[in-house]
Amino acid sequence: MYIQNLQSSSADEKSYLNIIADQMAKLTFKVVDVRGMIAKKLTTEVPEGNHQLDLQLGELATGNYIINAFMGDTFIKSIRFQKQ
Repeated sequence: MYIQNLQSSSADEKSYLNIIADQMAKLTFKVVDVRGMIAKKLTTEVPEGNHQLDLQLGELATGNYIINAFMGDTFIKSIRFQKQ
């Protein structure tokens, strides 16, 4: 499982992640604010192959966030971004 950085790094209403999956997997993304509070949580199943996952970030307040990606209970990647 490989997740590229958020496109674009300064998120607006919609941003996306490029995902390369070597097998079908259930992914969970937790968007955390600077206080460590979960601002948004998204769970999706990704089939094998290359995919572009759209993230709807419009409801987030302007500020700095971190997306933590998990496959099941296994941590995969952390991505910092700024919501415009």
